[in-house]
Amino acid sequence: MKQLFLATAMAAVSCGVCAADEAIAPSGNVEFGFSSTTGNSEVTTVKGKAEYTHWLGQFENRYLLEALYTEDEDQVSKERYYGEAQTNNRFSETSYLFGFLSNDIDKFSGYRYVATVAAGYGHRLYQGDKMYLDGELGPGYSYKRVDTAQAPDSGNESSVIARANLDFWWAFSDNAEFRQKLSSDVSLSGNATISKAESSVTANLVGALAMKFAFNIKHTTKPVDDKESLDTETSMTLLYKF
Repeated sequence: MKQLFLATAMAAVSCGVCAADEAIAPSGNVEFGFSSTTGNSEVTTVKGKAEYTHWLGQFENRYLLEALYTEDEDQVSKERYYGEAQTNNRFSETSYLFGFLSNDIDKFSGYRYVATVAAGYGHRLYQGDKMYLDGELGPGYSYKRVDTAQAPDSGNESSVIARANLDFWWAFSDNAEFRQKLSSDVSLSGNATISKAESSVTANLVGALAMKFAFNIKHTTKPVDDKESLDTETSMTLLYKF
């Protein structure tokens, strides 16, 4: 079954490389945040994120890369690298089939990495003048490789999952927008379910430059070893749109 999910999603993602001569102009954004304190406490945090979207015929291809690094009193307290790719075969104005791949490397989660592949159906649930809501649902497969240094008594996890995703966007003024993303990889094999949420407000500054305020939540139902179930992150970054 794992091979079936992997082959389906890989086929959907790879289809996006067909018909390159029909490509529409790509778009994306890059954001970067940095903070450093010295004196009684010395903390340095660096965050970077890049998103890129391009069209090949009726295929909409999206890519995301993200990194977070925090050093507290010369000790690394957070280090995370995340990447995902998704292709949407939009066969109508409101409906599409998607293929999704991701890899999450969070060095303080108890896992060395969490790899996910999924495929399914997406639909635009609501479309307004300055607002939309997209929903996605489909089967998939997740493999969680345990970090034995952090959790020596835990084993690797292979799970058939149901992936659910909601994406809400609202331009509530001419210069600002709100975005709410919700996703959950629900384990159907009795292992950990990982859910994520990001709430963000982006305000234009000048030209293509904007300021982004974001609050992220990550919840794991069955964390390994003695790890916390809930991780949160509040960030403020500069964002460049292209």
